[in-house]
Amino acid sequence: MLKQFFLQKMSKHHSFIDTVYQIACDATKKGIAHLYTEDASLSNNLITINKQKVVNFSSCSYLGLELDERLKAGAIKAIKEYGTQFSASRAYLSARHYAELECKLEELFGSPVVVAPTTTLGHISAIPVIVSDDDAIILDHQVHHSVQIAVNLVKHRGVRVEMIRHNRMDMLEDRVKKLREKHQRIWYMADGVYSMYGDFSPVNEVYELMEKYPEMHYYVDDAHGMSWTGKHGKGYALSQKPIHEKMVMATSFAKAFPTGGGALVFPNKQLAQRVLNCGGPMITSGPMQPGSLGAAIASANIHLSDEIYEMQQDLQENIKYTNLLLKKYELPNISPSDSPVFFIGVSLPKMGYNLIKRLMNEGYYTNIGIFPAVPMKNTGVRFTITRKHTFNQIEGMIEAMAYHFPKVLEEENFTEAKIYQAFKLPLPEEQKAETAVTALVNQSGMKLRHEKSIIYLHRKEWDALLGDRGTFDWNGMKFLEDSFTGNELPEENWEFDYIIIRDLTGKPVLATFLTTTLAKDDMLAPATISMQVEKMRQNSRYYLCSKTLCMGSLLTEGNHLYLDRSSPLWKDAMRLLFEKIAALQEEYGASVTNLRDFDPKDEDMDALLVDNGYFKVTMPENHLVENLDWNSKEEFIKKLSFNSRRHIKKRITRHEDKYEVEVIGQPANEVLNYLYQLYLNVKENSLELNTFTLPYKVFENIAKNPNWEMLVLKLKPEHDTRAIRKPVGFVFAYVGQDTYNPMLVGLDYQFNREYNCYRQCIYRVIMRAKELGLKKVRLGYSATIEKRKFGAKIIESAAYMQAKDNYSMEVLGTMNVLEHHQ
Repeated sequence: MLKQFFLQKMSKHHSFIDTVYQIACDATKKGIAHLYTEDASLSNNLITINKQKVVNFSSCSYLGLELDERLKAGAIKAIKEYGTQFSASRAYLSARHYAELECKLEELFGSPVVVAPTTTLGHISAIPVIVSDDDAIILDHQVHHSVQIAVNLVKHRGVRVEMIRHNRMDMLEDRVKKLREKHQRIWYMADGVYSMYGDFSPVNEVYELMEKYPEMHYYVDDAHGMSWTGKHGKGYALSQKPIHEKMVMATSFAKAFPTGGGALVFPNKQLAQRVLNCGGPMITSGPMQPGSLGAAIASANIHLSDEIYEMQQDLQENIKYTNLLLKKYELPNISPSDSPVFFIGVSLPKMGYNLIKRLMNEGYYTNIGIFPAVPMKNTGVRFTITRKHTFNQIEGMIEAMAYHFPKVLEEENFTEAKIYQAFKLPLPEEQKAETAVTALVNQSGMKLRHEKSIIYLHRKEWDALLGDRGTFDWNGMKFLEDSFTGNELPEENWEFDYIIIRDLTGKPVLATFLTTTLAKDDMLAPATISMQVEKMRQNSRYYLCSKTLCMGSLLTEGNHLYLDRSSPLWKDAMRLLFEKIAALQEEYGASVTNLRDFDPKDEDMDALLVDNGYFKVTMPENHLVENLDWNSKEEFIKKLSFNSRRHIKKRITRHEDKYEVEVIGQPANEVLNYLYQLYLNVKENSLELNTFTLPYKVFENIAKNPNWEMLVLKLKPEHDTRAIRKPVGFVFAYVGQDTYNPMLVGLDYQFNREYNCYRQCIYRVIMRAKELGLKKVRLGYSATIEKRKFGAKIIESAAYMQAKDNYSMEVLGTMNVLEHHQ
């Protein structure tokens, strides 16, 4: 669902895809992904990669049956009987091997079974059939992506889809209580064994809830639980409880079984037949082929014999030994369990790349667990244990990991404490992230200055570094501090942090400011998504809101980072900034970090940010009017394109004489109150950039601040026949060194359609900037079509985000961008 959210959000530039692509390319370049074996044949768990023999710790064939001669013979026999494929839709005709396999599987599971070509196609077959339009779905936060793909197919039918935090049965019960008022069936969808961390679904607790609430149903993907546990290897979920009448289980033959294909297990024959008859891939997709069917029949025979229990016991001995060694060497095992999947946390992608490459050089092949499978800052080394591993192999790999782990920490200037903090685990001993900042400062020789208020920084130096970029020169920052401190509501109070990093000569290499406050997680989401979230906020004001640490602020625009790229220390300065941000994030308890306004085409910066755990997000387009080198409005219009000139004359200048425009000083309270209401009109009319409402205090401070202008538009008496004429629009603009920065706008929509109040505001802003002798006008985000007609240049920019967990984004991803009626 994280992918779904970003595809909704970035329909134009696909930053999510770009980030995933870059991560894959980086991993490939580092020699840890998109690899091929070079062996002519395999006989054990040793494989050859880049001419080096390594022990394979990435196989999901947990029982080591993939090389069993009986499975090979079964595949060969079926191929000799039916060839390499039997190409027909199962709706018409199936190879006889299907009937034999499904008969054996029904004996294995003790329930009706439908075989699918893959587990993913099984989900796509089952979920649209078993879920009715008036049902609801609750997804576990970590449920497998293949389940989420199938769920997306029913969202357009109006099926309510929600998400809960991983394995939170209290949240599940709360949502069931609420949803049962409107929905006859509520499907909780989860994994039996989770593929990244190897932890389990709380099956017994889920069953208790099904008994308590008649509406609740359970759909479980037990792909990673198959074979290595349970009677006849029926999997983790069914090892805990027999199949429930309100339960459907999907499993895979591509893991421990291990032949390819999958199966759906049903509580009754009628439901199984319904999916077989109506499931899309059951009709339109190709079947399992004879070789896979023959191998699956042979595997089922083993599962139905007592031999399966010996294999399970052998694997459990290896798992126990692995857990003992991980505990002995105090490696950060994120989710200790009895499953064969292990995840050693390292936090950042660069740490994972480094450790995995070192293990490869020692002769051990493991996988990286990385974004989007896990949050960017929850990267880890994922490895699996099989029955075929020897104690010597396991001990050798873990000893190598224990040896290289501290070396990677030292090389990457990281601390073990930060890993535990990233995964929200108790620290093995009390350490502070701030110590990493001190260590990096000492190592690099740079000097970091951190202040909590602009008043402690030299005005001329700050303005020389950042003063010409928008509203955040020294005076602008003082205004923000005065406006966003000492307020009642949490979202109206900001923490301010100013960072200047210098080289040994005292020359600034980097300067920026950070703000931390409560922000809406759907700030950049499509408006229809925000509409759904805002309905939830009617009952819970801070639903899907997170404390966010941001470069810049929610009331500033432009490049907030001064960085001397000519300095050989610029990357060191950035790394020091990352360390300082991590320390501040810990101090404030911020769950999201947002570094804004970078050049999206800056490949060096992009690589540095992604390597340090940030993912790229395309920001809304910004707009800048430059070259105010005209002397009259006629000259200004003449410089525009033909279509823009026609637009200006039709929509703007023909209304120009109907307006009175005034730059007002400190208005009376009733006037300022009215302007605030006009601002609320605009705020409540658009969710394109969904933020909290600004406090009235901001308006009061603008009114008395000489660096701000209050440009007010009224219609002349013949066009505004109200007893008391009032403003129909306003713009509050910050006057910078050479730039006019309109930041707030308010409109009376009663007059907007006839008199084009919004367009008139843009036009008057440009005229006012010229009148003041300024060189540029920053027109801000959104309304690209309108602003380009005034000659505005589009400024594309990217933000880089880092979240402690993906939950909020995943929840937003469950919402249908096309729907807002739920």
